[in-house]
Amino acid sequence: MSVNRPHGLKEQFTPYYRSDSYKEVPAMDSRRKTSGFLLVCGLLAILVSLTMIVMGLLHAAPIDSQKMPDGVVRQNCTVIEDCGCPGEPMIPWYLIVGGCLTIILVLGRFIWQMACIRCNTDRDGDRDKGCKLACSACEFSCLTVYDILALTATTLCLITGSKFVLALHERKNYATHNPNQDTCDWGLYWFTFILIIAGWGFIIFSVLCGLMCRFCSC
Repeated sequence: MSVNRPHGLKEQFTPYYRSDSYKEVPAMDSRRKTSGFLLVCGLLAILVSLTMIVMGLLHAAPIDSQKMPDGVVRQNCTVIEDCGCPGEPMIPWYLIVGGCLTIILVLGRFIWQMACIRCNTDRDGDRDKGCKLACSACEFSCLTVYDILALTATTLCLITGSKFVLALHERKNYATHNPNQDTCDWGLYWFTFILIIAGWGFIIFSVLCGLMCRFCSC
């Protein structure tokens, strides 16, 4: 007499019996994708920042530069012949300071995130569920506060740059070979102008995405 045996394993003998480890796999994949996206954005931001610093150094006039009788700041360019922005001498310095600030913020975000991940990693597997939840909440809070402060600093920087660019927008000319009080290098001005427009777009996009990702994931 043959005995009919059920096909497959019973639930209590499956590898996932009394284990929630399989539930953590989608969360780990999602975190890796998010980290990869942030890494690409961070590297792109660093490249743009380095370009800002180089552009600023090519056109920056000494802060204590003397003005000629007509009010034009004397440029001291050593790399390119016709350069500078006598109409608003602070634009090159804005690019230098803004580029350095962006690099510091991006590197600080990477370091802070790596520290949180390291603190949140359970290598021995002896942490209980409450401890893991507390670590995740701490990571969420710390990174959120850092992102808010970084966006605030970036917004203040963009406000300053917008003031410099808009003050020169209606009266600018590009005659750097014969400068006057309204002259600014064509490449320098439009690089800064497009950069500021892109910066404001990034701020709006970051705020919307941050609100959606942070609060919807809760």
